[in-house]
Parts: sequence; C-alpha cells; structure tokens
Amino acid sequence: MTSSHAYHLKVQAQGRVVVPGDVRADLGVQEGDDLILLKDGTGYRLTSKRQLIDELRGSLVKTGAAAGRDLTQELLDDRRAEAARKGW
Repeated sequence: MTSSHAYHLKVQAQGRVVVPGDVRADLGVQEGDDLILLKDGTGYRLTSKRQLIDELRGSLVKTGAAAGRDLTQELLDDRRAEAARKGW
C-alpha cells in the first residue's frame, strides 16, 4: 500500500518552488537535475527525468518481451505487409 503525503509549497519570485528535501531524496535528484511535471486527467505529478525514463522503459518491457512479443519483429512484419499491399 502506498502512503500519501501533502506538501504545502509557496510560489516564489519568478515562479520558483522549493521541492522539500525528502521529496528530492525520494526522486533521487540533486541540484541541477531535471524534473518533469506531468498533467493527467486527475491533476499533476512531479517526477524525475530518470524515473520517467525507467517507468517508460518498464512499460515497454511489459507490453513486449514480458508478454512474449517481439515488438521489432511486429514492426517489420507490418512494414512488409504494407509494402506488399502497395505492390512495392
């Protein structure tokens, strides 16, 4: 079960927001690192660039190799079928 926590952040000059130290530690970020603010249907989510890449990579694995699929071969098969339909 995931615990939740609310943080009160204040927008400072030039739109700056201080990210609390424990959040930075959880995200594994340090000064100068990139953060990503994602918007979805329910609101916003702050994540690190590294965590987003790991999450996307993981979702590709789940839909590909973990599902017993070869996504590269599927793409090649689709392209070959399209070329055959066009008579190339």
